[in-house]
Amino acid sequence: MTAGGTAGGKTDPYGPDSGRVAADWAEAGRVYDVLGTPVPVWRGRLADEPGDEDLRLLSAQESARYRSFHAPVLAARYAGAHAALRRALASVLHTDPAAIEFGRDPCPVCGERKHGRPTITFPVTGVQFSLSHSGPDWLCAVADGTAVGADVERLRRQVPSGLHEAVLSPAERSYLTSRPPETWPAEFARCWTRKEAVVKGSGVGVATDLRRVEVRPDRATALVGHRGAEGGPDTWAVRDLPAGPGHRAAVAVAVVRR
Repeated sequence: MTAGGTAGGKTDPYGPDSGRVAADWAEAGRVYDVLGTPVPVWRGRLADEPGDEDLRLLSAQESARYRSFHAPVLAARYAGAHAALRRALASVLHTDPAAIEFGRDPCPVCGERKHGRPTITFPVTGVQFSLSHSGPDWLCAVADGTAVGADVERLRRQVPSGLHEAVLSPAERSYLTSRPPETWPAEFARCWTRKEAVVKGSGVGVATDLRRVEVRPDRATALVGHRGAEGGPDTWAVRDLPAGPGHRAAVAVAVVRR
């Protein structure tokens, strides 16, 4: 399959042994190839006011979270992003978006479920997902039977002083300084979204030392070494995603060794 190609073409991008869920993705989001793993991705922009249809899809827990926001715009974007996630997953799982139930795996570092990797608890499925939103922009990535992480970020005009040293490895800093200075915010965001995608996929989040998550920004698709937990995946494939002007985005999937 050509990277970035859609699943709705005349030829089957998955092949005869791809499995039922991958075949169901013919009506899903745009599908990207991440070192052989098909990853449907949905993205869009969120309204600044809540929609009644979005609010009706939320669970009791999501509704409570929506009401906890003090800023109406942030509340509306939260509701819109989670409703969009439900619709995207429903198109894969062939179920009512409101019927999907979510939980969390324990955090690989501390064991707490409050900030572990989100999972689908109903219906029973091997599908995994990652949701990210930055301002009004949201992005969701899905993978069948393997961990996935995704991130979208709005570009900053300038990277805060000291942040390079705090999150980039020596090789990444060398790559950054080899580029024209006017590209540094975009190149830093490229590293950042790749790192975020990997650590979100592992369930650790930014609790890890991001300097140790080497994402090879010089390569279109890179293999990244990172283990969130003992016995968990230790190798991730990461690639950039189209994100539009003023944004960077990336997706990562766990590489299963056979």
